[in-house]
Amino acid sequence: MKYMLWTVFEDSQSTQELLRSLLKDGYNGTMMGASSVNHTYSHNAKKAPMFSLSDYAEGVKEPNLAVTFVVDEDKLEELKTLIHKGTEGFKKIHGAMMVLPIAYYEGSF
Repeated sequence: MKYMLWTVFEDSQSTQELLRSLLKDGYNGTMMGASSVNHTYSHNAKKAPMFSLSDYAEGVKEPNLAVTFVVDEDKLEELKTLIHKGTEGFKKIHGAMMVLPIAYYEGSF
């Protein structure tokens, strides 16, 4: 069975180092900029909370990174442990993670 491990991390140098380390350990995923509802509406009350190409062109940076990994069951605990250690229990790098079983999977991750 495959699982989806979904994480969100504050974007920092430590986060970049953790992601590079996970890649070296053979874990690849999909990464996107992310922002909480609170952050979006409290800082951009007049602006629509949507990603736009103009923001991308202007270099607007989201405050967090959402990273999704798809892993086999036998690799799940190792990945969770690496993230837990790399974030020091989400104290060094703030964020969160959750795991969902995948009922169907097709692809090449």
